[in-house]
Amino acid sequence: MDAVDGMDRIDWTVHFVHLVHVVHRWEACQFACRFSSIETLLNPVTDQKPRLGIVTPLANEEATVDQLLDRVLRQLGPNDLVFCILDNASRDHTRERVTSRSADDRRVRLVWAPENRSVVDAYFRGYREAFEAGCQWILEMDGGLSHSPELIPRFIAAMESGVDFAAGSRFAPGGSYSGRWSRYLLSKGGTVVTNLLLGTRMHDMTSGFECFSRNAMEHVLRNGVESRGHFFQTEIRYSLRDWAWQEVPINYSCPSKTVGQSQIAESFRILWKLYRARG
Repeated sequence: MDAVDGMDRIDWTVHFVHLVHVVHRWEACQFACRFSSIETLLNPVTDQKPRLGIVTPLANEEATVDQLLDRVLRQLGPNDLVFCILDNASRDHTRERVTSRSADDRRVRLVWAPENRSVVDAYFRGYREAFEAGCQWILEMDGGLSHSPELIPRFIAAMESGVDFAAGSRFAPGGSYSGRWSRYLLSKGGTVVTNLLLGTRMHDMTSGFECFSRNAMEHVLRNGVESRGHFFQTEIRYSLRDWAWQEVPINYSCPSKTVGQSQIAESFRILWKLYRARG
């Protein structure tokens, strides 16, 4: 009887130790689950897309600005933004129209910049506004509907592939140009000469429809450009030549402004300077 009682006591001791071990593991599991829940609250996992910021300088676009914003906003998500840059070059009611639209839709932001002295100042002010707003992708486009807002998804797709710079191209396969032949020859000829002198490889070195990653935009803002005219687009593309880039076919129509002789002269001066700097 004593031996049997001893065996019973040994068995109960083993069971008790096992029970304590199970309880300990259960408590540890409960703690881990609670900790995991706290971590989830503090660091939520989200599949939200990067915030896109559209930069579009406007000048005397009263007749078309509502159409522009309607078409752009249809391409944007709830957290995306469109920055409308206006300055003293605009003398109609464009500013009032944008003010009204921004009151109706928080994604529309009016940037009043009377200090601007050129179109380059307007674009760079927009770049900075989008960068400071935390946009991960920054897309610039013409405010006069020369660039089709319906092509914005093409740029988003390019950025989603992992590039830092999506460059709109009128002359790449799938792209098109509709406008004055003199402007076409200037843009096409400028691209050929630029590629020849600077060793770049794009089909279009003068387009202003393009999208930047946050890192690429930081590079552009840090380095700046010399041109005060539209050649600044070529400077930017040249400065990003060694980054990961992809051309996006675009359809370009009805350029709203002509290019003056002074801008052409400036373009050749800066192009020659960049060529000599290559060594």
